[in-house]
Amino acid sequence: MRLFFWRKPQPHPTQLEAPRRWTWLFGRRILTDTPYVMPKDAAEGDRLEAQNHLFKLAAGGLYRAPVRQPRAILDVACGTGIWAREMALAFPRAQVIGIDIDPSLPERASEILGPSGQFPHNFRFQVADALQPLPFEDEAFDFVHARLISPFVPIKVWPQVVQEMARVLRRGGMLEVVDGEHVPQSPSTSFRQIFQFPQALLEKRGLHVGMGDALRDYFQQAGIQRIQQRKFTLGQGKSTSGTVRQQRLLAADLLAAMANFKPLAVHQFGIAEGEFDRLCQQAKEEVPRLGIHWPVVFCFGTKL
Repeated sequence: MRLFFWRKPQPHPTQLEAPRRWTWLFGRRILTDTPYVMPKDAAEGDRLEAQNHLFKLAAGGLYRAPVRQPRAILDVACGTGIWAREMALAFPRAQVIGIDIDPSLPERASEILGPSGQFPHNFRFQVADALQPLPFEDEAFDFVHARLISPFVPIKVWPQVVQEMARVLRRGGMLEVVDGEHVPQSPSTSFRQIFQFPQALLEKRGLHVGMGDALRDYFQQAGIQRIQQRKFTLGQGKSTSGTVRQQRLLAADLLAAMANFKPLAVHQFGIAEGEFDRLCQQAKEEVPRLGIHWPVVFCFGTKL
């Protein structure tokens, strides 16, 4: 099996470099020329790293598909690369690749972790846009994974994105996509007020957080078979130490996401910074007391 790793070409010294794909907005690093609605900087990276622990705790592991000793694993839109790095540690004989449109978060993780075992030798990051054809041969991977890609995948292109993931999956391999069943819910009035801003921007950009119930159809269209779903409601369940920790992680994750969205809320919708900060502080006080929950779907199947 051959894997081709795309390397960004270095411009000749006399050539003009391509325009950068990000800008600063109220001190936050924001990607441009992409539908993505969240910053791409250290604070957002920290949130994504903590979010990985939340999903592991809820699902009882890194994945739900019945994966057995994969030789090649692909994580689409890997963010900081934490899921792919942990998979590389779990499967030391596999080659694990994480792709993302922006290299800043994996590069930061590499600097922090260094050459120790925490940054495994069998993990490789590669710059690639998940909305474009993936830069790999057909049937190159045994396991292809994507989690919470709704914030940048327009509804109209979901079929093509899943089709590409299926294309690079070998026969007998597993595809797993994780997404919300619908948007997070909380009795907190302030949280609902804040959440209306990212919801409005998502709608404006043709995006929707809550594609979980549509995943089965997209899998079938892409030729994936033996499709199964595992649903978990983050933030709910019997009162145990694990559930309490999960509730705290979910509240921290979503509150941090709303705070990180502040530059775009101010820029796109004209809300005053002080008013946004007031709502965030109120939500920070209300959500742990009133609760918050988010149904998510782990959808997986086999390419036969």
